[in-house]
Amino acid sequence: MPAQFSPTQLSPAQAGPFSGLRVVHAANYQFAKDGLVFFNPDQKLHQGLVQNGCYVYPFSINDRARMLSPTGSKTFGKGRANKALIKTCVNVHPDILMLGHAQYIRKETLEEIRNRVPGIRIGLWYFDAMWVPKNIEHLHDRNKFLDAIFATSGGELLRSVSTPDCPAAFIPNPVDPAIERLRTFENPDPKYDVVFFGCDKRAPERKQFLQDLIRALPDARLGIFGSLGNPYAFGHKKELILASTRMALNLNRRNDVELYSSDRIAQLTGNGIVTLTPAGSGLESLYSSEEVVYFDSVDDLARKVDHLKNHDDEALEIAKAGWKKTHEAYSVASVAAFILGVTIRHESYRLAEWSDHVYWGSPQANSKLAG
Repeated sequence: MPAQFSPTQLSPAQAGPFSGLRVVHAANYQFAKDGLVFFNPDQKLHQGLVQNGCYVYPFSINDRARMLSPTGSKTFGKGRANKALIKTCVNVHPDILMLGHAQYIRKETLEEIRNRVPGIRIGLWYFDAMWVPKNIEHLHDRNKFLDAIFATSGGELLRSVSTPDCPAAFIPNPVDPAIERLRTFENPDPKYDVVFFGCDKRAPERKQFLQDLIRALPDARLGIFGSLGNPYAFGHKKELILASTRMALNLNRRNDVELYSSDRIAQLTGNGIVTLTPAGSGLESLYSSEEVVYFDSVDDLARKVDHLKNHDDEALEIAKAGWKKTHEAYSVASVAAFILGVTIRHESYRLAEWSDHVYWGSPQANSKLAG
């Protein structure tokens, strides 16, 4: 059997340090939704890995579990899905198994994959909230079988899932120019002044904030989708709404978690929309106040929206600056390159603007290149 491929075998003439790597990407591609959420991070990171020269084999965990269940239930099919992932890794023999969330993938599965594919590296990315303990139990439970964990949160919550052998690294929400392809700042007459996409179910503070905002902006053209009893918008329907708004609200369930934002921020800035986001989570280190609009309260937000409504030239400058920053600094190619670099311990990961947010199990080991 041929020796495991190593990126160190690449010649300088080849496209990049990760060209020729073989990756099994086990995530939730949501094939059953027929493209309704084509903008999800699973699809974006798949594209980013390909753009770095990797061959990427998609393994859609939930879809596979449903397919293998006699009842079509992902819960009853998850055991078979774990066995299928083992078979997939044996057959493809990847250099990297990259997991996306992957709560259904058992640690015993990862251990068997390591035994049957010698030399494999295993990484895991996680885009959901890290402040709910039960949500990240699987990260603590599996980190001894992983080579790296990546999350869209930073600080102590991220450090808590790291070990000396499994760094935990912050990643920004990425954009893809073929997904976030709008230049909404070029629309001279948008339908909405401000829109919001998000659910207020089990989120009373978000619901109250939106109600207060409506009262504070009686003359604004607001579009609320997914909250206050309004239906959500997905797929191309959502894209059409994004194409016809000047500003949009990036309102997370919590705004005090270091560096955290949902992928909403990438969808908004990446499509050339003035992005309105709460101050306090440290996003200022990723976007300046010339690139997104920060606010401290409903009243502060209302004042800034009123000002930008009456000064469209300023709004356009902010939208353009945020769009440029997102596509230049936080592209899927850049984020995927960082993920690959940390996972296989390739020095190139240090080129990322956010590379100082890598934890190696203790403050003393932070930013140390292991192995």
